[in-house]
Amino acid sequence: MKAAIDTSKHWYVVRTTVKGEEKAFENIRKAGYDVYLPRRRMEVQHRRTKAYVVKDQPLMPRYLFVGQPRINPDFYRLRKCDGVEGVLGVNGRPIRVSEYSVEDIYIAEIQMDFDDTRAARIHRKEELASVKENTARQFPPGQSIFVIDPANPFSEHAGVVQEVTNAGKIRALMLIFGRMTPIEFDAKHLSSAA
Repeated sequence: MKAAIDTSKHWYVVRTTVKGEEKAFENIRKAGYDVYLPRRRMEVQHRRTKAYVVKDQPLMPRYLFVGQPRINPDFYRLRKCDGVEGVLGVNGRPIRVSEYSVEDIYIAEIQMDFDDTRAARIHRKEELASVKENTARQFPPGQSIFVIDPANPFSEHAGVVQEVTNAGKIRALMLIFGRMTPIEFDAKHLSSAA
């Protein structure tokens, strides 16, 4: 995958004003510089409606990357952009960041490595798309289980997973009156007996 980071330029880190990343990004871009603001997406539950909303946030609050030409970089005009507090450096001299490091961050952002959303977890194969797949991964057929719900009449009984139904419930074989009987449970009521 080819990134949109121009590796022929020198890259520098710019510090922005508090919560001014977007404003600095737009003003630096309008001034004619290559600029990159790494972002991450997060799912946040709305306090009142309880619905999940995806929000974009800066990956590194108050910091972004700016690409300058290798010959005659112009830091004066860059520092004058609205929202820019300064360019990171030592003793007044800006420090260059490897263009390949900036490119790696860009590629990781595209591959959703920084995101904390359901879509990102599915993309990284940390979570599966359906409840059935998640439950089947957690409780594969043949696994010994233990009922942990104290309100369940089979609490503190052990069994063996037979299958996971289409609804995501676990059908387990439990020893009742001397014979194995299939009973359905929710995954939250069970724990592995391993």
